[in-house]
Amino acid sequence: MAEPASGGASKILAWICHECPLCRYGRKQPGSLIGRILHHPLHADYCPMWKAEQAAYGTTRDSDSTAVR
Repeated sequence: MAEPASGGASKILAWICHECPLCRYGRKQPGSLIGRILHHPLHADYCPMWKAEQAAYGTTRDSDSTAVR
């Protein structure tokens, strides 16, 4: 499993995910189809933007009680 980029690249990746309309909707509506896809392990463990956003903003898939595992 690849680690997210470090430094400035990580901040850019985190910003992209944080501002993405689909990702925002998925975070606000974790029970929706988009939310379930974003919180699914195949996405959550491998998307470099999602991982950078989680690291930058201090939230994890495990802390979300509605996440699909």
